[in-house]
Amino acid sequence: MKMKKEIFILSLVVLLLVNIVIAQESAVIKITLLNYDPSPARAGDTVELRLRVENIAGGVAENVELEIQDQFPFSVTDTDALQDIGTLYAYQTADNYINTLYKLRVDKDAVKGQHELKLKYRHNKGIWITQSFNLEVTSKEFAQIIYIDKAQLDPGKETEMTFTITNIGSAPLQNMVFSWTEANGIVLPVFSDDTKYIKYLDIGDSVELIYTVVADVNAQPGLYQLDLDLRYESLTNTTSTVIKTKAGILVGGETDFDVAFSESSQGQTSLSVANTGNNPALSVSVKIPEQDRFRVIGSTSSIIGNLDKGDFTIVSFQIASRDSLSGTSTSSEEQRQRFQGGQEHNAGNGGERFSIGSNNLEVVIEYTDTTGERRSIEKTVPIQFRAGGGEGTAGQFQRRQQTGSSKLKGILITVLVVVVGLGFYFYKKKKLRDKIQDIVKRKK
Repeated sequence: MKMKKEIFILSLVVLLLVNIVIAQESAVIKITLLNYDPSPARAGDTVELRLRVENIAGGVAENVELEIQDQFPFSVTDTDALQDIGTLYAYQTADNYINTLYKLRVDKDAVKGQHELKLKYRHNKGIWITQSFNLEVTSKEFAQIIYIDKAQLDPGKETEMTFTITNIGSAPLQNMVFSWTEANGIVLPVFSDDTKYIKYLDIGDSVELIYTVVADVNAQPGLYQLDLDLRYESLTNTTSTVIKTKAGILVGGETDFDVAFSESSQGQTSLSVANTGNNPALSVSVKIPEQDRFRVIGSTSSIIGNLDKGDFTIVSFQIASRDSLSGTSTSSEEQRQRFQGGQEHNAGNGGERFSIGSNNLEVVIEYTDTTGERRSIEKTVPIQFRAGGGEGTAGQFQRRQQTGSSKLKGILITVLVVVVGLGFYFYKKKKLRDKIQDIVKRKK
């Protein structure tokens, strides 16, 4: 019995000595995760991973290779997945270990929590050994300012302007503060300040921030810069994140005109054209389009040039009534129908009568606005022709003929009266002379 116990102890000693010898002749690789930055890793970002590689045995490990395996949500970027560490000598540990670095891309769709990272290693072209680590991943917090529903402001006019903010990250946001400024004070909010608060914004949600803004009525047309500022916190990290960006907004654009009848004289009809909007108008032209009631003799358009806000000018056209040009007359019943719903009034200068009921002249104003776009505005202008006037060339010629004929008749009548008067005068004078001679003869 004693002999068997001694044999058993001897066998254990021999086995231990054999293992010691094997350990001294072999290498044992140990991989340790030192750190990763940032920690936790952020979805959609990159993370730097540092590993410690050691040989904890007495053998030499040659051709040590280490490879990171691509597995959601991690993928190697900017570095090689397979790295050749080289040779690790016996008991190369403690301060002698090898430090290796990997850069990993974290998938943007990674959810918050622990995620497994797998790697494998070998030496001396032996078999691969797999090892894994857990990395903490946090969701990506990111908000986007989607600007704006209005890209153009009319000076002096209240306009609603909406900023849309969207959480495009993979984590909710809280305690959001949004503000905007325009450096020159040309564009300002009214009825509120420029700051608005959002308590909570979930993943994928949007919120609209509505401002009422006014651009200075005296602002020069052009592009103005808005400075946008958004601050927010994530639910997992109370550190405030700031987004600063810029956006442009146009001040200026369209304008409006008022067209009024000025006067009509000797076939010329004058119109007053005023820029009644808040923006200047460039390259203004006035046109009289083809229409039923009137016809323009000569040019149908007139170029004004630039017209600042509040300015006006006079344009003239030779406008004639189509009835007078055709030489046709209008019956009383036709006149009643044509001017029905209109009105006639005394002009106040000698009781001359004007008709404005259906004398509506169509006028087209074309101009270039401050954004460089060519625009067109149609206006209807009641014009007034004096009775017997405004007939155009044919009517004027007819009137001239009638006037000339009347003048000729007057001259002939005057000549006839003079001749008759002279004849009567000489007749009376002769008769008186004969009577005197007869008296003289009798006395003798």
